[in-house]
Amino acid sequence: MICFFNTAKTWGGGEKWHFEIASALSDEGIPVILAAHKNSFLLHKATNKKLNTYSFTISNLSFLNPFRIYQLRRFFIKKEIKTVVLNLPSDMKSAGIAARLAGVNRIIYRRGSAIPIRNTLLNRFLFAKIITEVLANSYETKRTILSNNKNIIDPEKITVIYNGVKINELTHNNNRKSSSGSVVIGNLGRLEKQKAQHELIHLAKKLRNAGYQFKMLIGGDGSQKQVLLNKIQDERLQDHVVLTGYVDDIADFMGQIDIFILPSLWEGFGYVLAEAMMHEKPVVAFNCSSNPELIVDGETGFLADANNAEDLFYKTVRLIEDQELRIKMGKAGRLKVVQDFNFKTNFQKIKNFFTSRFLKKAR
Repeated sequence: MICFFNTAKTWGGGEKWHFEIASALSDEGIPVILAAHKNSFLLHKATNKKLNTYSFTISNLSFLNPFRIYQLRRFFIKKEIKTVVLNLPSDMKSAGIAARLAGVNRIIYRRGSAIPIRNTLLNRFLFAKIITEVLANSYETKRTILSNNKNIIDPEKITVIYNGVKINELTHNNNRKSSSGSVVIGNLGRLEKQKAQHELIHLAKKLRNAGYQFKMLIGGDGSQKQVLLNKIQDERLQDHVVLTGYVDDIADFMGQIDIFILPSLWEGFGYVLAEAMMHEKPVVAFNCSSNPELIVDGETGFLADANNAEDLFYKTVRLIEDQELRIKMGKAGRLKVVQDFNFKTNFQKIKNFFTSRFLKKAR
């Protein structure tokens, strides 16, 4: 039995990955159970999918609670868990320790964030004594795991497998090519500081002041929603920028836009970049983190100089002014996704990783 353990309350790339991989493995008859926060969207989706689920709530300090560790240990033993896949640092501490005490063979930390791991005594203990393997979603993520302490874990125990995107047939809505001077710019993601949507408001102001005809759709929800709404109002951009709220139908959203922009400060793997490229949208992102692993600069989109608002503006203007370039980059982007980020291909790598006969025994 493989247990996907993710107690995040919010929905993001990590939760999407856990749900899709658990679902795909289950569909192939591999026994899985998904443990999630009782009020999370992940648990809701898993329940609707009729996956084997278990609800659990963990805080950052739960590993200090002997009763909580006992509960988790009993859960792993009762369900005969042989492999557990952990998502959050808090999950790694509590569920990881409990899994070790329960004798779970493989305790895998699935790392999806390209932020350096702090070189603390606790982290050194967890990677030396608890975690048996790390599954990273990009080479940049792998690099940041080791950046503060190259000895925190044996690099050979870090496997890199890119996230996969399900390749859908394009419809006329997915292939919007505006013939007028008005272009629709899109962004999709959690409204959080890391995603830096404030850069989009700044970009919109510069585009308006330069006289460009455009609309900007920002999809998603999060803690920065009101901050962004205030910025839009302060800059009098209500006629140009729209916060659409949470977007469930990504294909429909992509069908409404011409250009996709991701101004994130970092990304372990930009799921939404790959999804935009799959829908033949030219993309623009900062040249940082894992973005260069997805975007071929000048072919599938543009990489703007990191945190350089002027370069972001310049690269966006190039796409606004050149419809043929948008079409060319969009087609090249879809081909890139089909070749490198195809869900079917990457899922087989994941499946082989989890079902390998070379199961590592707990140390």
